Amino acid sequence: MIDIHCHILPGIDDGPQTLGQAVEMARIAWADGITDIIATPHTHDDFYVQEAERVLEAVESFQTILELEGIPLRIHPGMEVHIHWELIDHLRDAHLLSLGNHMKHVLLELPSLHLPLFTEEVVQQLLLQGITPVIAHPERNAVLMNHTGMLAQWIEWGVVCQITAGSLLGWLGNTAQKNARALVGQRLVHLLASDGHNCNTRKIELSQAYEELGKLMLASEVDVYRANAQAILEGQACDTRKFSFF
Repeated sequence: MIDIHCHILPGIDDGPQTLGQAVEMARIAWADGITDIIATPHTHDDFYVQEAERVLEAVESFQTILELEGIPLRIHPGMEVHIHWELIDHLRDAHLLSLGNHMKHVLLELPSLHLPLFTEEVVQQLLLQGITPVIAHPERNAVLMNHTGMLAQWIEWGVVCQITAGSLLGWLGNTAQKNARALVGQRLVHLLASDGHNCNTRKIELSQAYEELGKLMLASEVDVYRANAQAILEGQACDTRKFSFF
């Protein structure tokens, strides 16, 4: 399995604060069947501002540690980019990282309770640049959940949506679970990721969530989720044909 959204790099955001914690998270992920993780530290969310060079160095350093620890997990660079007006310029100037550093997909975080007035303009500008916005955990945005038709329109434009494993399994509360299941049911989701932060309440695990997906849709549709994670890792286009809004 491939995890395209995870906070595993130590001491860089609100993920693990020590190297030991990060290594233990990696052990949990590998034991769960995850082979590749795109590390996505928060940036431009009013708490953290990452520089691309720092994240690339952190990925390389952590990969070396995992090799020394005998953990075959592969770590790839990325960021969870909070939406902001200068986002396009920051990408163009190489201050931000896309998923896998391919400049094909950007993991886009939105506020929980509102959408900035410039949201759709940023989304459209990314698409015009040939970069696909991957909306992180839309099940946790109140506006999108009250206006799923807006999310459907974005998908028609070419946007991709990712729900969190913990939401689907109820680890993040009843509301997040209900919303995640509703989005899956409406075929407004294309990816599953852990959004892992620690070894306890927000672990890097996907297998149980994929099993839950299998209860909500056809096995062939679950396979598309898996294939889309592989596509993002390789900088290829996601398959959204099976997820058109009815």
